[in-house]
Amino acid sequence: MPLRSTGCFTCRARKIRCDEARPACQRCSTHGVPCPGYRADNRKSGGIEFRDQTGDTVKRAKDAYRAREKEIAGVALQRGGGGGSGRGPVAWVPAANGRASDVTVLGEEFLCGYYGFSRQQAPADLLSPAVMRVQLYGSFMDVYLPRESLRDHFSFYETLVGMSSSQPALVDALDALSLVAVGSMKKDRAVLDQSVRKYGDALSSLGRALARPEAASSDETLAAATVLGNCALYDEIGKHEDVWGKHITGGQQLIAARGPRNLKSKLALLLFSTTRHGALIWSLIERKAPYMALPEWRELAFEASIQDSSTLFYDAAIQVPGLLHRYDQLGDTMALSLENIDDLLRECQRIEQCLRDWLLNWEIQFAFEGVGMYEECPIDDFATFTDSVQDRTFETAFRFPEFPIAWLASVYWLSMFHLRLNIQSLHKLRHELEEDWLPTAENAVEQDELSTYITNLCRCIPFFCEPISSSTGHIGIFLPLTTAAGYFIQHARWREARP
Repeated sequence: MPLRSTGCFTCRARKIRCDEARPACQRCSTHGVPCPGYRADNRKSGGIEFRDQTGDTVKRAKDAYRAREKEIAGVALQRGGGGGSGRGPVAWVPAANGRASDVTVLGEEFLCGYYGFSRQQAPADLLSPAVMRVQLYGSFMDVYLPRESLRDHFSFYETLVGMSSSQPALVDALDALSLVAVGSMKKDRAVLDQSVRKYGDALSSLGRALARPEAASSDETLAAATVLGNCALYDEIGKHEDVWGKHITGGQQLIAARGPRNLKSKLALLLFSTTRHGALIWSLIERKAPYMALPEWRELAFEASIQDSSTLFYDAAIQVPGLLHRYDQLGDTMALSLENIDDLLRECQRIEQCLRDWLLNWEIQFAFEGVGMYEECPIDDFATFTDSVQDRTFETAFRFPEFPIAWLASVYWLSMFHLRLNIQSLHKLRHELEEDWLPTAENAVEQDELSTYITNLCRCIPFFCEPISSSTGHIGIFLPLTTAAGYFIQHARWREARP
């Protein structure tokens, strides 16, 4: 049974996840209400005490298990289904004496350390593969997902972890992602090493699954490919950005093989939504149109079950990489003409208007709810970021009501930067072909506008580093940071470009 909630009294009353920050939780601070504090066993003070309850939690767990009188000197561990070696899933975790021990059941040392047992003292049911996997996935959810309302591609993992899957590729992929996420957050080299091995097992399992005729219609096979793509976002597994890109491309090909009319289940639609976001990001890097930009896939995005405030945004933004590709193709002398440039300019301006209309409606929605999309705060308000980064290139940063809003805002600024830069390049190209032609004042793209998109992206980064954003926020830093660095270097803005 799960232990009772350790969140603050307000979050517990509202039945929402509390980030349990000290001295006051961030959710209460974000909503402008005083945090009433946390549960305390010591009531002598007559008030509420802010303190770490880890010791109490461990003590309760020990007492509960010891009450069963199941002290076991040697535990015959139940083996789970693993990779090609025939052994169960492995969690390589350093023992208390600093030496590493190769444990053949996923998470054994992790759980023993959590509850304060030695391996010889641990009851058998505590070390069952099922219990250990539940504990590992719980830790993964805590460190990986944003500590706010989950929706769209963020709720995808809640659905997966809650499933009872018999698909080895999906189980291995979830194990690999859980290990690399937890190991990266805890900076545990041994757990990270094991995540790489589990990733290899998952690739082998996925290869076997894809060889079966039913693979094209399997939600779980598609889910395994999607999870492995997110594994590749970690340096320990991906090493280079093209590894993640290959997973994104493969996931799109699997979805394309099924066709939009065959994605009906809740899981399939969540997979589509998750893949669409990854496809947009990777396609901006590659400057090529993704499958998701085809009309039939854009139509699928308007299914009622997956619509939210981002639906119209993604419908427009997913078309931007194709416009970048069309500009690159103008380098072919056969394609370079005033007619082709004007056609592309009109299409860029149409998509630009769609994006601006979406943002305006989004801002009106925030105004109607009586909140802002973000507030500009002193950089020192972001403790996690300032503890790690001593540089103060920017004195302020953006604080958002919740992580999905920050995520969506950053992708909007990223898309607008690429689109408006493309329009600026088209203006220059057209002027070269017709020297008397100049863009109108209202259509011209000024450098200040592009610079604003970049600085907005930079001002998102401290929020992405905060605990409220979890590992997903850390991953979300990648493209804004590389885009901004490239822009600053190109324009010789060395102060901002400095690492």
